Amino acid sequence: MKRITLLITSYCLSLTCFAQIGDLSKIGLFTHGGLPVRTTVDTENQTKVLINSTYISCYDEKLKNPLWVAYRLGNIKGEFKYTNWERPFRFLADYRTDSKVDHDAFKGSGFDRGHMAPNATILSQYGQVAQLETYLMTNISPQSPALNQGLWAELEKLERESLSQDDTPNKEVHDLFVITGPVFNDNPRKLLSGVAVPTGFYRILAFRKGYTGTLKAVAFLFPQNPQSKKLGDYLTTVDQIESLTQLDFFPELPKSVQLNLESKKRDLRLSELK
Repeated sequence: MKRITLLITSYCLSLTCFAQIGDLSKIGLFTHGGLPVRTTVDTENQTKVLINSTYISCYDEKLKNPLWVAYRLGNIKGEFKYTNWERPFRFLADYRTDSKVDHDAFKGSGFDRGHMAPNATILSQYGQVAQLETYLMTNISPQSPALNQGLWAELEKLERESLSQDDTPNKEVHDLFVITGPVFNDNPRKLLSGVAVPTGFYRILAFRKGYTGTLKAVAFLFPQNPQSKKLGDYLTTVDQIESLTQLDFFPELPKSVQLNLESKKRDLRLSELK
């Protein structure tokens, strides 16, 4: 019986990001419905959940990329103004990881260092010290300049200026939970530094209209080199992203709630799309 219990425990651990490093009380603050979990067995346990002060990153040591990054906006009083504060001169190696990818890992690759948790948004809600954390390389993935400086930046701005509302009366949106990360094929190209190059990126925005509204999700899937400049052309379902990433989002929600949240394609007005 003890051996069976150990086997079950081992299997359950393999479904999740293996190690959790940091203040575990932050998990409930920055996520809704639990941390994303793997739907395939990770026999090598190459992933770590890194809990920062304003976002959580699940980092894959083998791919040298975050698999997902989660953060929350909108329930924080927006005391900090977005300013042109000088960004750090270099991105920061995260010494909680074994790979310790550094600023120069992308050098000469033609890819931007793409933020998953966006620096300007974190700055606007949490301040300059928190913004520094977004420059950790465990929050960074190789992005084409066309995506990083185009639609990705546009969606970040939309989150920051329109969807991210504080808890005051008459606001349409109450709480915005964001999960974002890269998508890889079965045999990803790698930079000379060993950093894997994604084929694209996803972004899941979960929020409700009003204080008693039902939580709904709006999901985006972008290729590295988008052809259309319209955000609406990249709407998808959470189910589709789960299929591509082999991750299960919102795993602690009841199955009926997950079905409604994840199976339907919606636009930013939360209108259902065909």
